Amino acid sequence: MKTNQLMKIAFSGGDVEVFHKTAMGDLTQLWKVGNQMRVADGKAVANMALWQKSAKTKEFMQIVNDNIGHAPINVTGRGKNSRTWANIHMMVYAAEYLSARFHFEVVDAFVQGKILSYRDESGDNFKAMNIAIDEFLPGREGKDNKGLRIQVAKQIKAKVNPELVSWNFATAEDLKFRCDIENEITLYLKRGFISNYEHLKLIIEDIK
Repeated sequence: MKTNQLMKIAFSGGDVEVFHKTAMGDLTQLWKVGNQMRVADGKAVANMALWQKSAKTKEFMQIVNDNIGHAPINVTGRGKNSRTWANIHMMVYAAEYLSARFHFEVVDAFVQGKILSYRDESGDNFKAMNIAIDEFLPGREGKDNKGLRIQVAKQIKAKVNPELVSWNFATAEDLKFRCDIENEITLYLKRGFISNYEHLKLIIEDIK
């Protein structure tokens, strides 16, 4: 998937926005969520500026910089519109500093859950499925399938999670299920198992 989607990752203390391709997330949001969890656990609010200035943080930032080839933390905008962005390595490092419970949730989402990878994979699978619809869906040869593909996409999203507004708000489980559905549809189409559009809709309904 070529576009760098801004995802909203839900944690127990709030949401954090992260770009799925560059793996740069809103550090200010993450810090706010982590502090909320600290307060809930009876701990004092942590200061982000002091954390960034600490020798340990600077040492880790240099290690990240040396490995990814660019600054792991940067600021965009000015004044009230400014946003501090951090590489995923720094996000995990910050979460560990803020709260053990939050650290677990961040690792669970980005490492164990592989949410950014699934967002990328599901987008690629969607393109492959659309190509398969154009090439292999009987009765649609040479026709403009844009509207049909939109309806299929809506049906898949409703199948995965009826409450989902956008894939950028999806959980890792949602995105994995989306990947599985798109893979199955592509496979069925290529093997000639789907007879027409109505049959395709029934197939999507039956996938579990």
